[in-house]
Amino acid sequence: MSVATILRTKRLAVCGASLLGTLSTAVPAAAVDEDFRIWENVTAIAKLGSIDPGLEKWRLWLESQGRFRDDGATADQALGRAGVGYALSDKASVWLGYAHVATFPQNAKTQHENRIWQQLLLTDKASFGDLTSRTRLEQRFIQNVNPVEWRLRQFVRFSRPLWENSPLSIVLWDEVFVRLNSTTPSARFGFDQNRGFAGLGYAFSEKARVEIGYMNQLILSRVVSRREQKFDHRINHILSVSMFLNL
Repeated sequence: MSVATILRTKRLAVCGASLLGTLSTAVPAAAVDEDFRIWENVTAIAKLGSIDPGLEKWRLWLESQGRFRDDGATADQALGRAGVGYALSDKASVWLGYAHVATFPQNAKTQHENRIWQQLLLTDKASFGDLTSRTRLEQRFIQNVNPVEWRLRQFVRFSRPLWENSPLSIVLWDEVFVRLNSTTPSARFGFDQNRGFAGLGYAFSEKARVEIGYMNQLILSRVVSRREQKFDHRINHILSVSMFLNL
C-alpha cells in the first residue's frame, strides 16, 4: 500500500470526523431515520490471461447487487457494475467501468442512474493481516438531476484469519463518500455518507469466499431554507452477504 494512499485515507478520515463534529455543535438538531436492510452482493474478478497470454495483465470486473429496505421486505435497489482493469504490479491495478443503478421508491416510478467509474486498487499482505485500499471516482448520471454528480469514494479493508491457515477470517472495512460538486439543495458538495462493516469471511478455496456481517450506513442530506440549514441523517442497519470469485 503506497504512502500517498495511506496519507490520503487519513486526510479523508480527519475531514469526515471534523465535519461530523461541526454538525453536532453548529447545526440545528437533525431528524434521524433508521431502518433494517439486507444487501446481497456477488463480485467476480477474472484474469484474462487464461484466455490469451497476451492479456496477462488485464482484468475483468463483474458485480451484481440486490438491496432490500423496510426490514428486508421491500426491494430498494438493483445494481450492476462492470469494468476492465490493468495490473500495474502484483499489488496495484487501475480500472475503468460502467454501472447501472435502479431505485424503486415507494409509490413512484423506478429511478435510473448510470455511472462511469475509475479506480485505483491496492492490496498488501502484512504480518498482522491483509490490507486493501480502493480509491474510486464516479460520474453519476441520475435521472431528472443535472448536472452530472462527481463523487469520490475511499475504501479501506482489513482481514485476518482466526488462526493459522484458517478458512475463517475476521473482516473489517470502512468506506467514505464525498461529493465533489453540488447538484441539488439536498445533494451538495462535501460529505455524503459512510459505510462501516464488521463480520466474518469464509474461504471455500483460493477462488471463492463469502463474507457476512453487519454494515452501518450513515447518510447525510442537507435541506436549505431562507432561515436555516437543516441536516437530516439516515442510519441503515444492514445485514450484508457477499460472495467474491477470483477466476
